Amino acid sequence: MNMSSRSRRRRRHLIPVVALAAVGAAGGAVVVAGCGDSASAVSAPASIAGYIPAQSPLYVQVSTDTDGPQWTNLMRLGALFPGFGSMRAEVDRVLAREGVDWERDLAPLLGESAAVAATGVPDAGSPGGPSATAATAHDLSIVVVVQIAPGRADDVKALITKAPGGLTAAGTRDGATLYTDSTAGMNAAVTDESLIIGSGAAVVTQALEAHAAGGNATLAGVVRFNEALALLPEDVFALAYVNLDVVGGAAREVVPQIAPLADGQMTGAAAVSVTAEPDGLRMKAVLVDAPPILTQHEFVPALTARAPADTVAYVGFNRLADTVQAALATASSRASGETKKQVEVITDQLPRLLGVNAADLRNLAGGEHALVVGGTGPSPRVVLALDVADGAGAAKSLAALTRSVPAVIRTFGSGAVTVGAVTDFPPGAVTGQVLTLGAGRSIAWGVRGDLAGIGNGAAAVTSVLAPRAAGDSLAGNATFRAATEGMPAKVTGLAYVDMTRVVSMLAARGAFDGGKDAITRADLEPIRTIAAWSTGGDTPTVEVVVGLGR
Repeated sequence: MNMSSRSRRRRRHLIPVVALAAVGAAGGAVVVAGCGDSASAVSAPASIAGYIPAQSPLYVQVSTDTDGPQWTNLMRLGALFPGFGSMRAEVDRVLAREGVDWERDLAPLLGESAAVAATGVPDAGSPGGPSATAATAHDLSIVVVVQIAPGRADDVKALITKAPGGLTAAGTRDGATLYTDSTAGMNAAVTDESLIIGSGAAVVTQALEAHAAGGNATLAGVVRFNEALALLPEDVFALAYVNLDVVGGAAREVVPQIAPLADGQMTGAAAVSVTAEPDGLRMKAVLVDAPPILTQHEFVPALTARAPADTVAYVGFNRLADTVQAALATASSRASGETKKQVEVITDQLPRLLGVNAADLRNLAGGEHALVVGGTGPSPRVVLALDVADGAGAAKSLAALTRSVPAVIRTFGSGAVTVGAVTDFPPGAVTGQVLTLGAGRSIAWGVRGDLAGIGNGAAAVTSVLAPRAAGDSLAGNATFRAATEGMPAKVTGLAYVDMTRVVSMLAARGAFDGGKDAITRADLEPIRTIAAWSTGGDTPTVEVVVGLGR
């Protein structure tokens, strides 16, 4: 058999098999399944994860049931994007060329869920050895498990053995019928409830043996796996689980240089879910038994009430001084002697160079902070808002920085940077200065009461420092409130983008001029808002909500 005919044969029998497995497990069913809905991925029976060995480093599960709300939401959201319909049609045409129809041949055979897992990591050999850099993704041991609809196991067997180019039965093991094709390197097994496809015969055998052993021999029996999934929403389209212990160990073998930083940090597990909601997508990530790399301090976001209602983007965080200090301490404790000395020199000399001491910097960066982007037209206002303990002290520190930073720029910066005169704000409630730069640009700072601001001009600074009614703030903005619905009272970070206004601002700058760019704008327009927040504690989380609509 020549290579051309072998390739055609491989392609023909891969279509029905991979359509069953990869369509569900890798998310391709979003494109193919032109009908119906889907049940929750989390609600999948233990039989799916029950085929995955307990120490598998990566597990991804996707809902494939056509009777739940997830597919309804996903199909409707997908239809908002211009290319969605043609993409689905193209996949249908590919299947049709191979004599496979989604509605007739595939959808009726699928159960509630499908999953793909990496059951092991590549052997990197000795640290730093020649095989360490040769370990690639194709060396991973991969298994795909697709739940079969009740009573349809014989139909699945008929499909994967369908001529021409079908798989060949190769005996039985642990209650499963084995299939193989040595030419294409395909190995599979079918039980009454599942189709198992492996990257090798040994991988299929390992999955069947794990299922036969049951209990904590499988991922379904791992306490940490179940704890992580219990922290995710109940009704989701897809979820993923990463064993950080195994992944961290493999990373240290492949890249020995990261060992001093990774030791003691890449442990525990991470889980992520994606939910299709009526008005958008929601992603949640959670860490279990994983020590935080940096200490994160929770806070109640208050600066959203000081940001103007026309804010386009907002990033809120807290106690930057403590975060930087913790990062330097961690880097110093894990660094070599020479690097540690360099860190100590920098931390000792920086206050002298800037003309402010550690207490001054802590006053500026010891409370709540927010990066606020707002305004209309092509040139947005950008300001860093700082909640300070001592307003008068903050003004003195910022005035000192206004004198020292230009000198630092002249000494160490690029010759292209032009620093001009410093002018004071007009007398009034705001104390501040404006530092002019080249090309008509400026940097300004201002302080009003316990709030300081540093921005790209006096207008940016005063937009945050000006007093305002509750309804004239970001906190009172209906779009912002809808985007952050469900956010807990205390967070370690907050981010928000009004994509509708961002796209308009980009258009005003000519970002979408031209035919090709016009298509890009059409792809962005269904994205209305993006909001994200994180929490701390024993199980840190990150949640991202993408609002979609027309």
